[in-house]
Amino acid sequence: MSLLGLISAKFTFIFYLIGTTLLCAFLNGSYRFYEYYYDNPPVKTSYEYIIVGTGTAGSIIAAGIPSRDVLVVEAGSMRTSLMDVPLFQPLLQGTQYDWQYQTEPQRNACRALEGQRSNWPMGKVFGGTHMLNNMIHFDMMGNTDFSGWFETPELTRKFLDYFHRWGRDPTIPVERLQYGTEFGEDFVDSMQAQTKCIEREKFCEKMEELYSRLFAKPNVTARNGMRRTASHYYWEQRRPGHELLLNAHVLKINVENGKAIGLVLEKSNRTYEIRASKGIILSAGTVGSPKILLHSGIGPQKHLKAVRIPLVQNLPVGENLQDHITTGMDLLLWPEKLPLRPLDLISPLNLWNFFNGKNSSLLLPGCEGLGGMLLPDVPRGLILGLGFMVMPAGIASDGGAHLHKLINLREKVYTQYFQRILEQNLQSVSILPVLLQPKSRGHIRLRDANPHSPPLIDPNYLQHPEDLDNLVLGINIVKEYLEEMNSKKAELNPLPFPGCRKFTFDTKPYWECYVQSLTLTMYHPVGTCRMGPKRSKKAVVSNRDLAVHGVSGLYVVDGSAIPKLPTGNPNSAIAALAHYFLKVKFNVDLLGK
Repeated sequence: MSLLGLISAKFTFIFYLIGTTLLCAFLNGSYRFYEYYYDNPPVKTSYEYIIVGTGTAGSIIAAGIPSRDVLVVEAGSMRTSLMDVPLFQPLLQGTQYDWQYQTEPQRNACRALEGQRSNWPMGKVFGGTHMLNNMIHFDMMGNTDFSGWFETPELTRKFLDYFHRWGRDPTIPVERLQYGTEFGEDFVDSMQAQTKCIEREKFCEKMEELYSRLFAKPNVTARNGMRRTASHYYWEQRRPGHELLLNAHVLKINVENGKAIGLVLEKSNRTYEIRASKGIILSAGTVGSPKILLHSGIGPQKHLKAVRIPLVQNLPVGENLQDHITTGMDLLLWPEKLPLRPLDLISPLNLWNFFNGKNSSLLLPGCEGLGGMLLPDVPRGLILGLGFMVMPAGIASDGGAHLHKLINLREKVYTQYFQRILEQNLQSVSILPVLLQPKSRGHIRLRDANPHSPPLIDPNYLQHPEDLDNLVLGINIVKEYLEEMNSKKAELNPLPFPGCRKFTFDTKPYWECYVQSLTLTMYHPVGTCRMGPKRSKKAVVSNRDLAVHGVSGLYVVDGSAIPKLPTGNPNSAIAALAHYFLKVKFNVDLLGK
């Protein structure tokens, strides 16, 4: 290990430690300030509609609902404008603006993580998880992605109309990522230039046109490079008759004679019962919505004898949990230092560019390139099985100050693998293979009858053996990418991964061990209140209007209603689902204005 590497590693650690400590302190302080500033109780005890959650779906619905008597409830605090800086995205995790969920120990995955638990950051803030994510807008999903989602082909076409009308959506502007490094540009240019897909048992032929579409710099939900969410749009509408209640926790839905008549919420240590004369719309997310339903008795709790909640409706709430997963952080080495080092970030030119809306690294949300690939067992031309996410950085990039804690990495693993990258003065980068169509299924259940307790989250990662095989295939494809890249600069990181050293490096058993050790979420959980026909024993909400089966006046519109993961970042599909709901339920078309 070089002296220069040790000095660089120490400086990087100190720089990021000071920076992250100050920024996290500011964020936590702003959360508490807004908690105090918005310490208002509900103005009334009854409203026409109550919307629970202000994420992508909740904010779009609130912006378009044709009523001047609406209560919008958010469990988190008001956002701060500092959260709109894309590069600060990782620093938002682990703060008060994050629910800080963790999964249960994974039997077949996450061995390099403490307790084999995956951290699941989710937005506890006005704007929801869209305030914490990578801002990626993915619109390259095929129509077959949504096959079987809706009751009729006509309704499917209605949804697709909203999905494909991006660029005209006033609620979430989309633009091409404004910043990129030499590594990301080299990857995208190389893959767009290919005239054939990578052979896997002759399952694909020439794909020049597809490559030019699938390998590209991402579109991001931003305006002039800064984060832009549906909550920004809703806030600017200042809709008359709408009341926004922040830092308010919904404890349960009140149901009488099969109808949702209101809810119970807690704010500032006081409990309120609020009635809804026309309907309640749950948009609390894949974890939040099933948690509220289960505490309301709309779903079984047989697995926990300690839970005593009267059963209202026996629906499969919390089942069918799915998530995109990945691996491969810091798996590649780049021979030159990229302009993302501490002094580069705070250089006068970089800061000048940022404040003048130009090409600044502060506009990088993490991902600077995307790709996709068919899998051998998927019929040609239907849906992608593997995605690829290009990042000019990795876990070692901050010198061990913050990033490895966000994914719950074992300290010993960080020291033996990622820290050595810094000490050898190497530049690590990442092309992450992403499993887009996992076959494993998990669940969300109640921990106990206390509505403030975090739920039991078990995504059951890599339970299905094909999921492991396909992620190993993804690593092999990344290796083949290295041979195709124009500059041929990138190379495979030769360091053996802790826990896998008993296997010969770069063999199938080694990569299987690697994937089962460094199993990472892509933060895309869906499916826990899946939509489907009423006759289906697997469905929670209607695949026509998203009404909860058996409970009138109650709707679930968020990622939990998605029956199967789309082959890309689901935020764009969730937004389209919210627009679809406004059209089907209220005949409102925000995109047609």
